[in-house]
Amino acid sequence: MHAWDPPASLSRALPLASSVLMLLLSCLWLLGAGPSLRLAPELLTEPWQVHRLLTHALGHTALPGLLLSLLLLPTLGWWQECHLGTLRFLHNSAVLALATGLLAVLLAGLGLSSAAGGCGYMPVHLAMLAGQSYYPGWPQRTLPPWLLPWLLLALTLLLSSEPPFLQLLCGLLAGLACRCRWGLPVAGALRAETAGVTGRCPLQDSGRVLATETPSHPRQSG
Repeated sequence: MHAWDPPASLSRALPLASSVLMLLLSCLWLLGAGPSLRLAPELLTEPWQVHRLLTHALGHTALPGLLLSLLLLPTLGWWQECHLGTLRFLHNSAVLALATGLLAVLLAGLGLSSAAGGCGYMPVHLAMLAGQSYYPGWPQRTLPPWLLPWLLLALTLLLSSEPPFLQLLCGLLAGLACRCRWGLPVAGALRAETAGVTGRCPLQDSGRVLATETPSHPRQSG
């Protein structure tokens, strides 16, 4: 059975999806494409504007919001991609961006117009963080792990006005809903951390324990 690689070996290669995402966010900012990607509920009635439900996470109109998104990609996104895998990381990011957009448009349709109209990757960061149950290096004995997404939400509001508060809250709630309903695949991170400490695959260890605990019955002679 193939053992899980320790986190040290996972971090040797530069994560592809997070690195390309950083380059894409920067290029779209330099091209001034943020306004054309923002989440605008009044435009979603047109079929060719449905892409905004997903692409709103890629556009930025404020420099502080862009810098904060770029800062969290190498500090948080790289770790997530290394432990989830590139395809799973892209899948989770796309699903959570779409869920955030749908929830924001729903709230805007109910009269909370400030829930939509913005853009930025921070709601996806909050959704990915809220969907996790394990954070490396987090002092769990002093502060509960569930507090980290809310602290990041407060920090985002202090540093940037983009996206609006309700859109950020939609991202955080989308991550919590996905975690409670389906559960984001963070168990692989826990297995990788365990394998990094023991140097063996946890499944091998559990199989060895079961083998030693199984009683052997000698064959009875007829």
